[in-house]
Amino acid sequence: MDKNEEGIPMKTRSVLIICYIFPPIGGGGVPRPLKMAKYLGEFGWKVHVLTVDPVYHATLDPSLLAQVPADVTIHRAKEWPLLPRRGGGAAPAAGGEAALARRSLTATLKQQAVGLLKKVKPYLLIPDDQILWLPNALKLGREIIRREKIDVIFSTSGPVTNHLVARRLAREFGVKWVADFRDPWTQNMHSSGIAWRERLEERMEAGVMAEADAITTVTATFAENFRKKHGSRIRRLELIYNGFDQADFVGLTPEYTAPGKFHAVYAGILYQKRNPRLLLRAIRELIDAGEVEREDLQLSFAGVFDYPGYSENRDCVEALQLGDVVRVLGNLPHKQALGLMKGADALLLIGDVSPDAGAYIPGKLYEYMGIGKPILALNKAGEATQIIEAFRLGQVADPEDKEAVKQAFLKLYREWKERGAAGAAERDDDFAERVKPYERREQARQLAELMNELVGQ
Repeated sequence: MDKNEEGIPMKTRSVLIICYIFPPIGGGGVPRPLKMAKYLGEFGWKVHVLTVDPVYHATLDPSLLAQVPADVTIHRAKEWPLLPRRGGGAAPAAGGEAALARRSLTATLKQQAVGLLKKVKPYLLIPDDQILWLPNALKLGREIIRREKIDVIFSTSGPVTNHLVARRLAREFGVKWVADFRDPWTQNMHSSGIAWRERLEERMEAGVMAEADAITTVTATFAENFRKKHGSRIRRLELIYNGFDQADFVGLTPEYTAPGKFHAVYAGILYQKRNPRLLLRAIRELIDAGEVEREDLQLSFAGVFDYPGYSENRDCVEALQLGDVVRVLGNLPHKQALGLMKGADALLLIGDVSPDAGAYIPGKLYEYMGIGKPILALNKAGEATQIIEAFRLGQVADPEDKEAVKQAFLKLYREWKERGAAGAAERDDDFAERVKPYERREQARQLAELMNELVGQ
């Protein structure tokens, strides 16, 4: 590869990253494409990103855009709305009872339409809700490939619509294509349960597996399951872990601290199969038994504590009378969320309770690894728990075993009491070298090397 006078690889090749989720949209799916875009330029690749126009998205974190290098070009394709959006402008003038009645009827009909759409969406929007982005993404993708002479397409899911866009473009232009799976597709624990739809998605997935020049994924279990299901259909399969970016933690200031308390933090989304209720009940029992002191405790939750329309987690806090212990902070910008973690004494990793949940490695585990505070992992046994145990990152307990949860929490609490002013325990000298495969820059290097091989450079 050609290098400039400073020894840095020249950007002689271009990659198109296809990812519906990209800043200013925030959330757990953002870091992988964002960090690939951030670091691929260091390894000789000019980066173009094809993503959605975020006009309809509520979960935004514009601060993430500061991580995108100036030479990365972002292309945004509009998404077709599921329901027509009313334009702006002045509010309609009052028109008496008849006008009020018409507006009331319109609102009622719209509410009914939204309810109906929620019921029929699983039968219409296949393979996912983002399929409405595909037409405009294809149109813009064709323009980018013609104009920018793209050498490789890198599509990363979810949503898996990203791969359908990439497959069509790779077919039309003969461009090399890497299909990246942050989660499984048809082997996902969150399947639709609609038999005919699942058969259709099986055929879609088989087509992607067969046509992509390389498949990448984020856990060894996912990779093995892909091999078992698709066998020789896959041309090439590579494991590139998710990870953490050391640069995210430079100069990080602790935020939302709780001085003098054992401060446990969760940052992320909670829902029915991933909730803190067993942990809260375990803590209540430890308080009642006198094994932990109530005034020592502070639990902070950032992100989605209860989905809109649900209140099970808040109801549990109230029923257990833990309102003075539990602090719900809502969505935070990424930097503030990292600051919250930095100021914690323990980091909560609450996993799904599905039988196959152990095959998943939550993305936040890597950020927790980078932060360096002890982890309390309520996870099914699998790769995530193996990483925590291998690197001695904290305590592990089955998320459905209350006694195990109590003992794991109690161990971290007692260690905190014993340390007192001494602070967190030091990590081994070789820790940084051992976790190198989990660093974002290293993962970008692995992807760049794979793409170099695909284009014969």
